[in-house]
Amino acid sequence: MKTLTVIFFSFFLSATAQNSGIKGIVTTAGEPLDLVHILLDGKNGVMTREDGSYSIENIRPGKYILTASSVGYLKEVREVLVQPDSLLIINFELIPSRDELGEILIIDRRAGLNNKTPYNISSIELKGLKNTGSPGGLMGVLREAPGVYGAELGQGIVKPFIRGLGFTRIVTIYQGNKLKNHQWGADHGLGVNDLGIENVDIIKGPASVLYGSGALGGVLLVNDTESYLQSNSITGSAGATLNTVSNGYRFNASAGKKFRNDLFFATDIAYENHADYRDGNNSIIGNSRFNVKTLRLHAGMNRQRFKNKLSFSYNDQQLGIITDEEMLPGESLATHEWAREMQLPFQKVEDLLLSYNQKTFHSNVETILHLSHHRNTREEIETSFDATDLGLKQSHTFYNARIKFPQGTISHSFGVQGSYLTNHNLSNAQDILIPDANLIETGLYYLAGMDLNSWFLQGALRYDYREVTAIASSPNLVENEFILPGNPGDKELTRIFSGTTASLGATKMLNKNHIFKLNISGGFRAPDLAELFSNGPHPGTSRFEKGNDQFEREQSLQADLSYTLQKKKLRMNISAYSSIIDNYIFFEAAGQQHESGMELWEYRQTTARFSGLEFEIKHSWLRDNNLETSLNGTMVRGIDNNAGRPLAFIPPDNLNLSLDYYTLEDRSLHLHSRLRMINRQNRTGINEEETPGYSLLNIGINKTWFTGRTTIEGGLTLQNALNKNYVDHMSILRAFNVPSPGRNLMLNLRYTF
Repeated sequence: MKTLTVIFFSFFLSATAQNSGIKGIVTTAGEPLDLVHILLDGKNGVMTREDGSYSIENIRPGKYILTASSVGYLKEVREVLVQPDSLLIINFELIPSRDELGEILIIDRRAGLNNKTPYNISSIELKGLKNTGSPGGLMGVLREAPGVYGAELGQGIVKPFIRGLGFTRIVTIYQGNKLKNHQWGADHGLGVNDLGIENVDIIKGPASVLYGSGALGGVLLVNDTESYLQSNSITGSAGATLNTVSNGYRFNASAGKKFRNDLFFATDIAYENHADYRDGNNSIIGNSRFNVKTLRLHAGMNRQRFKNKLSFSYNDQQLGIITDEEMLPGESLATHEWAREMQLPFQKVEDLLLSYNQKTFHSNVETILHLSHHRNTREEIETSFDATDLGLKQSHTFYNARIKFPQGTISHSFGVQGSYLTNHNLSNAQDILIPDANLIETGLYYLAGMDLNSWFLQGALRYDYREVTAIASSPNLVENEFILPGNPGDKELTRIFSGTTASLGATKMLNKNHIFKLNISGGFRAPDLAELFSNGPHPGTSRFEKGNDQFEREQSLQADLSYTLQKKKLRMNISAYSSIIDNYIFFEAAGQQHESGMELWEYRQTTARFSGLEFEIKHSWLRDNNLETSLNGTMVRGIDNNAGRPLAFIPPDNLNLSLDYYTLEDRSLHLHSRLRMINRQNRTGINEEETPGYSLLNIGINKTWFTGRTTIEGGLTLQNALNKNYVDHMSILRAFNVPSPGRNLMLNLRYTF
């Protein structure tokens, strides 16, 4: 590690010199405009200073695409030719688009959302080096956004929670596909990392009217990086990440090219491997090791009025399972700190996703089409490397189509979504937790938006139909004596869930600095297979789990009010919400043993109330906005109305303070720190105990060298710098007092071309 650190810091003392450059001034209505993003071929970004000036140095001769963009202004694009040993002067005059908060920014074309929608939406950028390579994958970064939290089972499995709701109450849209990869299980991770991801848009609150069953708590919209569309040359990157807390490493590479006939091709590849991590007491947490292989391929056409994209993703994970006895004397599965080969028990998870997305744009109509097929195979291996204890294979075909008529004061969108899903227990599985099943669902929705200058009104109505058929006739289910509720003679049982959902909201812009949003929306979630039909032991636990086929679908109603203030150097947002969920499903110990001798756990229903508050304040300081500060906080309350007690798995109150300082003329040296403060959670639900609060400090430094068409980036981040030993309230292993990772030095290197 000392050698790597010396190599890293040697980059800080050297750079490759070129003699050409570009500089200029950006104005609007003759006045200088600061904080404008200037990109060269979609990368090598700088921002304009307070006097509107910018400069990019050390550029190799050649043709480039130069872009100037800022929120509230129309983007300007220039094709420039840089000569050897020359300084090119390029000035921009940006044209305002309505006003700063009135600009229409597309959030999700698939559903017809933009930033004026009354939904509460946040966006998290992932392309920055400090947000790359987290051992927790995608959720390792997102869990610190306002209103978002992560429930973790070691480093490799982190599940999203939004406003206190998680598991199958959150929808993840990845390459247009609505992921259905067994999120009902506490030990089943999201299975998505940050490879090739530009940003994630987070919709907070019920969005079932647009995204169907499961969007009760919110939606994660995962958006691909497509910087290769900004240049006719081959572009891409190669990088590596090292994490000392788990002796982990990650190598990744991406490349793409847009051809002159508007066709494009791109690929991403990564390999990640971690040994067992150390906690804040420097103890090894046994069997927390994992490794991941990822491959993504993309091809398509990108034209002004037509765009399509065919994508293939392959993700292979091997994940150690931390046992309940890990912290007991003499029971740890830890071997030595460099051990990374799989040992019992562990999971093997394979995901194959083929997706097709198409968009067409005309003067009076837009169309969106998505088709995808996702296959998820999961094996839990506990007793022998040659045997599968729990094995499930899920195939999911998903479609989504929408047509929008955007002209006039009122825009109209009509959409249809649907799924066909099959779930099979592997023939060699020794334990059966849920039956084989087929699921068919279809949803039809209508979305209308009315733009009345300072007012924007939006309403939606949706109807859904879902048919679930559980099947217990396969030989391995018969051999394991798996019985469906009522023990039907044909060993099949069908449940149907249907109903309507609606939403109505308004956005009011007082002027270019102030905006209010009010949204009242319904959400729903049909019970998943585990909640309906579980009837068996769950490998890796001492539980016998039992579902209830008579459950009704969860139905929620939420009111959400938010206020946003945006000025030249200040942006503030605060939102409050309250919701009630009928038929809320929860999981608890039944207080008795099953005849198998295992502890019996059952799914049950109640009426639940949720309320909360979120805020975020961002401010830019100093003459050239070199210092940026951010403070955000979240408070969530969840109550079981019927029992009059707090609900389980509710995130504790938390505050996050971050500071970013950019120095050098081109802002290429970035110092950053983040303080995360978690309050104690004393509002405990059933089967929970109070957990103490804690604080985590992260500090880091990034440096970028611009060398014409290429950049070299290096970063060092010290996570949990004070080596705090803690158990998070949302940890799946909280009951067994398994601590989270201790101090971690993360080294990132990336070469972009």
